[in-house]
Amino acid sequence: MTFRRMWAAGCVAMMLAVTATAEPAPSWPHKPVKMISPSPAGTAPDLMARIIGDKLSQIWKQPVVVENRPGAGGTIGLVALGAADDGHTFAFVPASTLTLGPYMYKTSLDVERDIAPVALVGVSPMMLAVNTESSVTTLAELVLLARNTPDGLVASVPSQFSVPHLTVELLSRAAGVPFRAIPYSGSAQSVAAVVGGDAQFTIDGIPPLTGMMKGGRLKPLATFAAERLPNRTGLATVAETFPGLVVNGWFGVVAPASTRAEVVEQVSRDLATVVEMPDVVQKLDTLGVYPHSLSPAAFGDYWRGERLRWEQVLADVGAQRAQ
Repeated sequence: MTFRRMWAAGCVAMMLAVTATAEPAPSWPHKPVKMISPSPAGTAPDLMARIIGDKLSQIWKQPVVVENRPGAGGTIGLVALGAADDGHTFAFVPASTLTLGPYMYKTSLDVERDIAPVALVGVSPMMLAVNTESSVTTLAELVLLARNTPDGLVASVPSQFSVPHLTVELLSRAAGVPFRAIPYSGSAQSVAAVVGGDAQFTIDGIPPLTGMMKGGRLKPLATFAAERLPNRTGLATVAETFPGLVVNGWFGVVAPASTRAEVVEQVSRDLATVVEMPDVVQKLDTLGVYPHSLSPAAFGDYWRGERLRWEQVLADVGAQRAQ
Protein backbone atom coordinates (compact mmCIF):
# COMPACT_ATOMS: atom_id res chain seq x y z
CA MET A 1 0.00 0.00 0.00
CA THR A 2 1.38 3.41 -0.96
CA PHE A 3 1.93 6.14 1.60
CA ARG A 4 -0.95 8.18 0.13
CA ARG A 5 -3.35 5.27 0.47
CA MET A 6 -2.19 4.56 3.99
CA TRP A 7 -2.70 8.22 4.92
CA ALA A 8 -6.22 8.23 3.41
CA ALA A 9 -7.13 5.04 5.21
CA GLY A 10 -5.94 6.53 8.49
CA CYS A 11 -8.05 9.64 7.97
CA VAL A 12 -11.15 7.53 7.31
CA ALA A 13 -10.52 5.51 10.48
CA MET A 14 -10.17 8.70 12.52
CA MET A 15 -13.39 10.11 11.08
CA LEU A 16 -15.26 6.92 11.91
CA ALA A 17 -13.91 7.01 15.47
CA VAL A 18 -14.98 10.64 15.95
CA THR A 19 -18.42 9.86 14.54
CA ALA A 20 -18.80 6.92 16.89
CA THR A 21 -17.84 8.94 19.96
CA ALA A 22 -20.09 11.83 18.92
CA GLU A 23 -23.25 9.70 18.89
CA PRO A 24 -25.88 11.12 21.25
CA ALA A 25 -26.60 9.42 24.54
CA PRO A 26 -29.57 7.04 24.44
CA SER A 27 -32.90 8.68 25.12
CA TRP A 28 -33.97 8.72 28.75
CA PRO A 29 -35.08 6.45 30.29
CA HIS A 30 -33.38 3.58 28.51
CA LYS A 31 -33.81 1.09 31.39
CA PRO A 32 -36.13 0.51 34.37
CA VAL A 33 -36.43 3.42 36.81
CA LYS A 34 -36.14 2.86 40.55
CA MET A 35 -38.33 4.89 42.92
CA ILE A 36 -37.16 4.58 46.52
CA SER A 37 -39.89 4.92 49.12
CA PRO A 38 -38.45 5.66 52.59
CA SER A 39 -41.85 4.70 54.03
CA PRO A 40 -43.17 1.25 54.99
CA ALA A 41 -45.19 -0.70 52.44
CA GLY A 42 -48.91 0.00 52.56
CA THR A 43 -48.64 3.48 54.06
CA ALA A 44 -50.05 6.53 52.27
CA PRO A 45 -46.66 7.68 50.87
CA ASP A 46 -45.97 4.16 49.58
CA LEU A 47 -49.40 3.94 47.93
CA MET A 48 -48.86 7.34 46.32
CA ALA A 49 -45.46 6.28 44.99
CA ARG A 50 -47.04 3.23 43.36
CA ILE A 51 -49.99 5.15 41.89
CA ILE A 52 -47.68 7.74 40.36
CA GLY A 53 -45.01 5.22 39.40
CA ASP A 54 -47.56 3.21 37.41
CA LYS A 55 -48.53 6.28 35.38
CA LEU A 56 -44.90 7.25 34.78
CA SER A 57 -44.13 3.75 33.52
CA GLN A 58 -46.87 4.18 30.91
CA ILE A 59 -45.39 7.51 29.80
CA TRP A 60 -41.79 6.31 29.76
CA LYS A 61 -42.41 2.80 28.38
CA GLN A 62 -40.14 1.50 31.11
CA PRO A 63 -41.00 -0.15 34.43
CA VAL A 64 -40.94 2.06 37.52
CA VAL A 65 -39.96 -0.16 40.44
CA VAL A 66 -40.87 1.06 43.93
CA GLU A 67 -38.35 -0.07 46.53
CA ASN A 68 -39.19 0.39 50.21
CA ARG A 69 -36.31 1.58 52.41
CA PRO A 70 -37.96 2.68 55.68
CA GLY A 71 -36.24 3.55 58.93
CA ALA A 72 -34.54 6.37 60.83
CA GLY A 73 -37.09 8.98 59.86
CA GLY A 74 -36.60 8.23 56.17
CA THR A 75 -32.87 8.88 56.20
CA ILE A 76 -32.06 5.26 55.32
CA GLY A 77 -33.89 5.76 52.04
CA LEU A 78 -32.21 9.11 51.44
CA VAL A 79 -28.74 7.64 52.02
CA ALA A 80 -29.52 4.90 49.49
CA LEU A 81 -30.66 7.56 47.04
CA GLY A 82 -27.56 9.67 47.53
CA ALA A 83 -25.35 6.68 46.75
CA ALA A 84 -27.07 6.00 43.42
CA ASP A 85 -25.33 7.28 40.29
CA ASP A 86 -27.08 5.50 37.44
CA GLY A 87 -29.29 8.44 36.46
CA HIS A 88 -32.38 6.26 36.86
CA THR A 89 -32.96 6.36 40.63
CA PHE A 90 -35.32 8.73 42.44
CA ALA A 91 -37.15 8.84 45.76
CA PHE A 92 -40.75 9.65 46.62
CA VAL A 93 -40.57 11.32 50.02
CA PRO A 94 -42.92 12.79 52.63
CA ALA A 95 -42.08 16.17 54.11
CA SER A 96 -40.68 14.77 57.35
CA THR A 97 -37.96 12.86 55.51
CA LEU A 98 -36.50 16.08 54.12
CA THR A 99 -37.23 18.44 57.01
CA LEU A 100 -37.10 16.51 60.30
CA GLY A 101 -34.93 13.51 59.46
CA PRO A 102 -31.71 15.45 58.72
CA TYR A 103 -32.07 17.24 62.07
CA MET A 104 -32.73 14.14 64.16
CA TYR A 105 -30.46 11.54 62.55
CA LYS A 106 -26.75 11.77 61.85
CA THR A 107 -25.62 10.29 58.53
CA SER A 108 -22.86 10.84 56.00
CA LEU A 109 -25.47 12.45 53.75
CA ASP A 110 -25.71 16.21 53.31
CA VAL A 111 -29.18 16.79 51.86
CA GLU A 112 -28.29 20.21 50.48
CA ARG A 113 -25.21 18.83 48.74
CA ASP A 114 -26.25 15.29 47.81
CA ILE A 115 -29.97 15.50 47.03
CA ALA A 116 -31.60 17.49 44.20
CA PRO A 117 -35.24 18.64 44.20
CA VAL A 118 -37.30 17.36 41.27
CA ALA A 119 -40.94 18.24 41.95
CA LEU A 120 -43.52 18.85 44.64
CA VAL A 121 -46.39 16.45 43.98
CA GLY A 122 -49.09 17.11 46.54
CA VAL A 123 -50.01 18.47 49.95
CA SER A 124 -51.99 16.96 52.81
CA PRO A 125 -52.94 19.37 55.57
CA MET A 126 -52.86 18.34 59.20
CA MET A 127 -56.28 17.76 60.73
CA LEU A 128 -57.58 18.07 64.28
CA ALA A 129 -60.23 15.57 65.40
CA VAL A 130 -62.03 14.57 68.59
CA ASN A 131 -64.07 11.60 69.73
CA THR A 132 -67.57 11.78 68.21
CA GLU A 133 -69.02 11.63 71.73
CA SER A 134 -67.18 14.82 72.72
CA SER A 135 -69.37 17.86 73.39
CA VAL A 136 -66.77 20.02 71.62
CA THR A 137 -67.88 21.01 68.10
CA THR A 138 -65.47 23.82 67.16
CA LEU A 139 -61.84 24.74 67.65
CA ALA A 140 -62.88 27.75 69.73
CA GLU A 141 -64.76 25.44 72.10
CA LEU A 142 -61.71 23.18 72.38
CA VAL A 143 -59.51 26.14 73.31
CA LEU A 144 -62.06 27.32 75.88
CA LEU A 145 -62.18 23.84 77.40
CA ALA A 146 -58.37 23.81 77.61
CA ARG A 147 -58.39 27.17 79.43
CA ASN A 148 -60.78 25.73 82.00
CA THR A 149 -58.85 22.48 82.46
CA PRO A 150 -56.12 22.91 85.10
CA ASP A 151 -53.82 20.20 83.76
CA GLY A 152 -54.48 21.00 80.09
CA LEU A 153 -55.96 18.77 77.44
CA VAL A 154 -54.17 15.71 76.14
CA ALA A 155 -53.43 15.48 72.43
CA SER A 156 -52.38 12.13 71.01
CA VAL A 157 -49.76 12.20 68.23
CA PRO A 158 -48.25 9.34 66.21
CA SER A 159 -44.66 9.86 67.38
CA GLN A 160 -42.42 12.25 69.27
CA PHE A 161 -41.07 15.23 67.30
CA SER A 162 -43.23 14.33 64.31
CA VAL A 163 -45.05 16.99 62.28
CA PRO A 164 -48.31 16.28 64.20
CA HIS A 165 -46.45 16.63 67.52
CA LEU A 166 -44.89 19.92 66.48
CA THR A 167 -48.25 21.12 65.17
CA VAL A 168 -49.71 20.64 68.65
CA GLU A 169 -46.92 22.85 69.98
CA LEU A 170 -47.65 25.53 67.39
CA LEU A 171 -51.36 25.44 68.21
CA SER A 172 -50.66 25.68 71.94
CA ARG A 173 -48.56 28.81 71.36
CA ALA A 174 -51.13 30.43 69.07
CA ALA A 175 -54.01 29.73 71.47
CA GLY A 176 -52.04 30.63 74.59
CA VAL A 177 -53.19 27.47 76.37
CA PRO A 178 -51.29 24.34 77.40
CA PHE A 179 -51.86 21.21 75.36
CA ARG A 180 -50.04 18.06 76.45
CA ALA A 181 -48.87 16.13 73.41
CA ILE A 182 -48.54 12.41 74.17
CA PRO A 183 -46.59 10.49 71.51
CA TYR A 184 -47.64 6.98 70.55
CA SER A 185 -45.92 4.33 68.46
CA GLY A 186 -47.89 5.16 65.32
CA SER A 187 -51.03 6.71 63.90
CA ALA A 188 -53.23 3.69 64.66
CA GLN A 189 -52.31 3.81 68.34
CA SER A 190 -52.70 7.58 68.47
CA VAL A 191 -56.18 7.43 66.95
CA ALA A 192 -57.13 4.59 69.31
CA ALA A 193 -56.21 6.79 72.27
CA VAL A 194 -58.83 9.37 71.28
CA VAL A 195 -61.45 6.78 70.43
CA GLY A 196 -60.79 5.09 73.79
CA GLY A 197 -60.94 8.31 75.78
CA ASP A 198 -57.27 8.44 76.80
CA ALA A 199 -56.79 11.72 74.89
CA GLN A 200 -59.17 14.58 74.20
CA PHE A 201 -58.06 15.19 70.62
CA THR A 202 -55.54 14.18 68.02
CA ILE A 203 -53.67 15.91 65.24
CA ASP A 204 -52.45 13.93 62.25
CA GLY A 205 -52.59 13.86 58.48
CA ILE A 206 -55.97 13.23 56.88
CA PRO A 207 -55.20 9.66 55.68
CA PRO A 208 -54.70 8.09 59.14
CA LEU A 209 -57.91 9.70 60.43
CA THR A 210 -60.17 8.92 57.49
CA GLY A 211 -61.12 5.37 58.47
CA MET A 212 -62.34 6.29 61.95
CA MET A 213 -64.14 9.37 60.61
CA LYS A 214 -66.01 7.25 58.10
CA GLY A 215 -66.74 4.73 60.83
CA GLY A 216 -68.27 7.43 63.01
CA ARG A 217 -65.66 7.21 65.76
CA LEU A 218 -63.85 10.50 65.12
CA LYS A 219 -65.23 13.99 64.50
CA PRO A 220 -63.03 16.48 62.60
CA LEU A 221 -62.99 20.01 63.97
CA ALA A 222 -60.61 21.80 61.59
CA THR A 223 -57.77 21.40 59.15
CA PHE A 224 -54.51 23.31 59.09
CA ALA A 225 -54.93 24.08 55.38
CA ALA A 226 -54.55 27.61 54.05
CA GLU A 227 -58.19 27.58 52.96
CA ARG A 228 -61.18 25.27 53.15
CA LEU A 229 -60.72 22.08 51.20
CA PRO A 230 -62.74 21.69 47.99
CA ASN A 231 -64.45 18.47 49.09
CA ARG A 232 -64.79 19.54 52.73
CA THR A 233 -66.08 23.11 52.45
CA GLY A 234 -68.10 22.73 55.65
CA LEU A 235 -64.96 22.03 57.67
CA ALA A 236 -63.28 25.11 59.12
CA THR A 237 -59.56 25.84 58.99
CA VAL A 238 -57.45 26.59 62.04
CA ALA A 239 -56.31 29.76 60.26
CA GLU A 240 -59.85 31.13 60.52
CA THR A 241 -59.33 31.25 64.29
CA PHE A 242 -55.56 31.75 64.38
CA PRO A 243 -54.51 33.55 61.17
CA GLY A 244 -51.37 32.27 59.52
CA LEU A 245 -51.33 28.92 61.32
CA VAL A 246 -51.03 26.63 58.29
CA VAL A 247 -49.38 23.22 58.45
CA ASN A 248 -49.26 20.90 55.48
CA GLY A 249 -47.77 17.51 55.13
CA TRP A 250 -46.41 17.28 51.61
CA PHE A 251 -44.88 14.83 49.20
CA GLY A 252 -42.21 15.28 46.59
CA VAL A 253 -39.74 13.54 44.34
CA VAL A 254 -36.00 14.02 44.72
CA ALA A 255 -32.93 12.69 42.93
CA PRO A 256 -29.20 12.27 43.51
CA ALA A 257 -27.40 15.57 42.93
CA SER A 258 -25.46 13.92 40.09
CA THR A 259 -28.61 13.46 37.98
CA ARG A 260 -28.45 15.38 34.69
CA ALA A 261 -30.41 18.63 34.71
CA GLU A 262 -32.34 17.73 31.56
CA VAL A 263 -33.47 14.46 33.17
CA VAL A 264 -34.62 16.29 36.30
CA GLU A 265 -36.61 18.71 34.15
CA GLN A 266 -38.21 15.88 32.16
CA VAL A 267 -39.24 13.98 35.27
CA SER A 268 -40.64 17.16 36.80
CA ARG A 269 -42.75 17.87 33.71
CA ASP A 270 -44.01 14.30 33.55
CA LEU A 271 -44.95 14.35 37.23
CA ALA A 272 -46.93 17.55 36.69
CA THR A 273 -48.81 15.77 33.90
CA VAL A 274 -49.51 12.70 36.01
CA VAL A 275 -50.94 14.51 39.04
CA GLU A 276 -53.44 16.30 36.80
CA MET A 277 -54.89 13.04 35.44
CA PRO A 278 -58.50 12.72 36.70
CA ASP A 279 -58.09 9.16 37.99
CA VAL A 280 -54.93 10.12 39.84
CA VAL A 281 -56.66 13.16 41.38
CA GLN A 282 -59.47 10.87 42.54
CA LYS A 283 -57.10 8.30 44.05
CA LEU A 284 -55.08 10.96 45.84
CA ASP A 285 -58.28 12.48 47.20
CA THR A 286 -59.12 9.19 48.92
CA LEU A 287 -55.76 9.54 50.69
CA GLY A 288 -56.46 13.13 51.73
CA VAL A 289 -53.81 14.45 49.34
CA TYR A 290 -54.29 17.38 46.99
CA PRO A 291 -52.14 17.67 43.85
CA HIS A 292 -49.79 20.64 43.86
CA SER A 293 -46.97 20.87 41.34
CA LEU A 294 -43.79 22.91 41.68
CA SER A 295 -40.79 23.07 39.37
CA PRO A 296 -37.40 21.84 40.60
CA ALA A 297 -36.24 25.36 41.52
CA ALA A 298 -39.51 26.33 43.20
CA PHE A 299 -39.67 23.03 45.05
CA GLY A 300 -36.11 23.53 46.27
CA ASP A 301 -37.02 26.94 47.71
CA TYR A 302 -40.17 25.56 49.33
CA TRP A 303 -38.33 22.59 50.84
CA ARG A 304 -35.58 24.81 52.32
CA GLY A 305 -38.13 27.16 53.84
CA GLU A 306 -40.01 24.27 55.43
CA ARG A 307 -36.78 22.75 56.72
CA LEU A 308 -35.76 25.99 58.43
CA ARG A 309 -39.23 26.36 59.94
CA TRP A 310 -39.29 22.90 61.48
CA GLU A 311 -35.69 22.98 62.63
CA GLN A 312 -36.53 26.09 64.65
CA VAL A 313 -39.59 24.42 66.22
CA LEU A 314 -37.55 21.30 67.01
CA ALA A 315 -34.96 23.44 68.75
CA ASP A 316 -37.67 25.30 70.66
CA VAL A 317 -39.17 22.07 72.06
CA GLY A 318 -35.78 20.73 73.10
CA ALA A 319 -35.27 18.04 70.47
CA GLN A 320 -31.63 16.97 70.47
CA ARG A 321 -29.97 17.53 67.14
CA ALA A 322 -27.87 14.72 65.72
CA GLN A 323 -24.18 15.31 66.40
